[in-house]
Amino acid sequence: MKPEMNSQWFEGRKYWVIRVEPGKDVLLTIEEFIKERNIVQGMVVMGYGTLSQVSQHWVTHNKFPTDNLFETWEGGFELLSMNGMIVQGKAHIHFTGASAKGAFGGHLEEGCICYVLAEIGILELDGPPISKEMVSVAEDSEGNPVRKPQIRFAPYPE
Repeated sequence: MKPEMNSQWFEGRKYWVIRVEPGKDVLLTIEEFIKERNIVQGMVVMGYGTLSQVSQHWVTHNKFPTDNLFETWEGGFELLSMNGMIVQGKAHIHFTGASAKGAFGGHLEEGCICYVLAEIGILELDGPPISKEMVSVAEDSEGNPVRKPQIRFAPYPE
């Protein structure tokens, strides 16, 4: 089963910079901003700052079905980078953080709390609609298709 490549070009409509207030949840602030501004599709293109608490998840192995590990840590952390997509008004964001023990990363979850500052850049996109569709991405150990959400692009109008 060969995966299909799907791509599309877009134009940036607006570039927003969000400042998250100390003590506020980073993901919830982003989601609130997206809803208030009615941003349907876009990209999270940068993010940095400090966190007093981290909440993330990542996959723990390379077999299907996937197995996710969720963890929350208290302490001082550097938010080194963020990136992701906004599709149909919903954000899917990954991030890299660091503590004195080293760097880590994963899927941004509710519970990442701004410590001193957090600033995020969102590029709102104009172009054909982006959607999420369930597609076969692999087969499990018994040969059954494993379906996961993947982004799909409508054709650009000629």
